Amino acid sequence: VRQAAAQGAVGEEADVANPQTMVAKEDKYGGVEASVLEDPEPPRAQHFLREFRQCLDAWAAKGKKGIWLKLSRTCAGLAGPAASLGFEFHHAQAGYVLLIKWLPTDVPCTLPRYGFTQIGVGGVVLNKKGEVLMVKERISPVPRHQGSWKLPGGLADPGEHFAETAVREVKEETGVTGSLLGLISMRHTHGMRFGQGDIYVVVKLQADEEEIRVCPHELLDAKWMSKESIKSIVQSSPEGPFDNKVTGNTWRMLEAAFSGHVIEGNTIMSAIGSR
Repeated sequence: VRQAAAQGAVGEEADVANPQTMVAKEDKYGGVEASVLEDPEPPRAQHFLREFRQCLDAWAAKGKKGIWLKLSRTCAGLAGPAASLGFEFHHAQAGYVLLIKWLPTDVPCTLPRYGFTQIGVGGVVLNKKGEVLMVKERISPVPRHQGSWKLPGGLADPGEHFAETAVREVKEETGVTGSLLGLISMRHTHGMRFGQGDIYVVVKLQADEEEIRVCPHELLDAKWMSKESIKSIVQSSPEGPFDNKVTGNTWRMLEAAFSGHVIEGNTIMSAIGSR
């Protein structure tokens, strides 16, 4: 028998069932977190189904609500049997898949969804002359924007702050290093890749190292451009063409940067102790 008491449930034994193939613990929200034991040979589907049905019946009888089932890669073959018991996929990572089941039939499911928004960051990088670093992507994610001049940037990595993303992406793409001056703008949209929402943040950076070294795997070109030269190639029509042009949206973000109005960045501690 592998059972564990739930965090926050002091003195209460998690006797929701006595599974032999999994670890189960009650959570403080009235649910159960379960995972199949890491054995060289995962349990057979029939054994797993028989035992897990008994667990679900016992948890339902105790009034449990949300059931979380974590399957490692070695147990991924049990995802199908779990789905046959009414489990739905919540999310997957490189080493596991997480499934959920809401037991009450008279109460709406309140289990939190997995993250559904990605974060992208663009950098308005200024050199000592007040010129802006502009780049041409090797392959544009928007085909009709192929060949256009844009801001360097990319998607944030887990645990990364806006400024860290911008500094990293600028350096990876162009070799230019920079320091944060402030936040310029933020845009929120939906229906992007994999059905995710998208938050695009533009930050202003001061270049520390101005020499450009183009990454050929990501860019076709990069160069410092003055405000006047950028303005002269703005394509006002949303239909294009955009080859060797700057989109109207990019120009509006640059205008905000040139105006000097930014939100200054400060490091503070969150309620959970992270910065």
